[in-house]
Amino acid sequence: MLAAFAVGLIVFRAQWLPSVAWFLVQSEAPRKADAIFVLGGDHYGERIVHAGELARQGYAPKVYVSGPAGIFDHYESELAIEFAQRRGYTDVQFVPLENNCKSTRDEAERYMPEFRRLGFRRVLVVTSNFHTRRAGRILRAVAADPEIHMIAAAAREFHPEDWWHRRQDQKNLFMEWSKTFANWIGM
Repeated sequence: MLAAFAVGLIVFRAQWLPSVAWFLVQSEAPRKADAIFVLGGDHYGERIVHAGELARQGYAPKVYVSGPAGIFDHYESELAIEFAQRRGYTDVQFVPLENNCKSTRDEAERYMPEFRRLGFRRVLVVTSNFHTRRAGRILRAVAADPEIHMIAAAAREFHPEDWWHRRQDQKNLFMEWSKTFANWIGM
């Protein structure tokens, strides 16, 4: 019976494996907000470009860009904004949030109170698709206000529909599930 179950899992893997990845993705449709907040940790510019497009479409007047120090004496936020501007987003008002945050929790604890102090009622948070569920949970646990709406930026190294075909997708899935589990148990 156990062997038949194992064979069934292997034979029908294309039907159930995507759900392992899609669980991590919890994105909402964009809506009008007071600000767009880009979480740090993107090395390809997918988050900043997606946020720039949302701002250009009128969803919020400014894009706040988190980014820690440490990349050849530059802040990630500085590099991300330069990247977006080179891609044509010179009409978007980007605000760099230079910091020393090491995690999504650090970013939440540092910026959620600041956004509340600025009077923001709704913030669109842009992050990589695989990071949306966990990041949303962390941000909402830190503060009920402002209202958070998670927006997924497509990630070139995470394709939920067939993640098991690419090594980097597999690594991203493993790392995000590890972090998700750690968050569930309070680590």
